Amino acid sequence: MKKALQLVLFLGIISLIAGVAVGYVNSITDPIIQENLLASEIENLEAMYPDGEFTALEVSDDTGYVKGAYEVAGQGYVVKIETTGYNSSTPIIALVGFDGEGVISNLMVIQQQETEGFGTKVFEDENIQSLFVGKDLSTPSDLLSGATVTSSAVQSAVAAAQAVVSGLVG
Repeated sequence: MKKALQLVLFLGIISLIAGVAVGYVNSITDPIIQENLLASEIENLEAMYPDGEFTALEVSDDTGYVKGAYEVAGQGYVVKIETTGYNSSTPIIALVGFDGEGVISNLMVIQQQETEGFGTKVFEDENIQSLFVGKDLSTPSDLLSGATVTSSAVQSAVAAAQAVVSGLVG
């Protein structure tokens, strides 16, 4: 009994030390990680609007698709979206560009791992242009045959982004 109590006490102390050490390392590395994430985000924004001046916006989205929004001084808005397509284990992350009137002007995919030849067709330039750019997605439109799940998921997320921007434009 005494040996079991000693073992429990020993393991408790080791767990406490490990927890404090992990917390300490996290407090040191978290600001660096956040800074790197912000630099990566800015790099992606600048790929869409090379000469843009970006201001982060506080937006609300009930759908859960919108993960961030930025105003691009004198040019429009960029909204970061996240959704899941056919490959539900990996999210699709994209930036949606809008002009000053809230019309979709660009869609840049940051991350996706959809099925090659099927779901990935949604992200080909000609399909992005036909499915999203210049469209009003407040009402459902055509989906890409053979990639219905992925195109529907992206379309829903882009429509949520467009709703957010329409609230900003007025």
